Amino acid sequence: MTIAPVSIVTGAAAPGGIGAACVRALAKRGHAVGVLDRQPSDDLVQGLTEAGHRVASGVVDLADHSTIAPAVDALEAELGDTTSVLVNCAADLTMGTLAETNSATMQRVLAVNVVAAAMLAQRVVPGMAERGFGRIVNIASDTFDRPPAAGFVPYVTAKGALIGLTRTLAVELGPLGITVNAISPGLTVTPSSRAQIPEAAFEQVMGAQVLRRSLVPTDYEALLALLVSPEGEAITGQNIRADAGLIMV
Repeated sequence: MTIAPVSIVTGAAAPGGIGAACVRALAKRGHAVGVLDRQPSDDLVQGLTEAGHRVASGVVDLADHSTIAPAVDALEAELGDTTSVLVNCAADLTMGTLAETNSATMQRVLAVNVVAAAMLAQRVVPGMAERGFGRIVNIASDTFDRPPAAGFVPYVTAKGALIGLTRTLAVELGPLGITVNAISPGLTVTPSSRAQIPEAAFEQVMGAQVLRRSLVPTDYEALLALLVSPEGEAITGQNIRADAGLIMV
């Protein structure tokens, strides 16, 4: 019997978010998926389990890095194998201008968006290296290339650091058979983005895109599937913007 590859996705508790879309994409392709979020992922897990997929979840605050290894241990034990795919989607979305941002805010945003991604990679890489196969995908943001407005100091700083982490890990882990890439979505319709960003901003961004339609979480499923597949082994160290042509470099 072939054992399904085990994937771990962070930040997927919100059913309408990008993380949940990543979980569904991997589950549909036969992966056993572990979900880590500071909120319970019961609805997502229940829906996929009822559809015949193997999904498990754990509740963890990724800002507390001492909880990461035990949380991964528990998911791997439940899913029956070490991790082949890691998708770092969890993000602290705190925004603010320089004047509004204090040290504690910066430290927490970086702790969740960047340091946790590094610590998760550190935990799962030994198993990937032993297997000679691994895929790490970091969900970044095209705001690093084109900040939409003032007031994104913590968020954009963290996403830029995450892209830097992607490139450095790609160099270090490539000889072990592990690829590391980033997907940078454009402005995407999710419950959290709708709650924080005014409708006029969505209209403005859409008007600047080559493809003039709203982006939704499922837009990133096929790209993720390629990056984590054996066929994606020639792609590493890349920041792939999937933003309907808003930014072209």
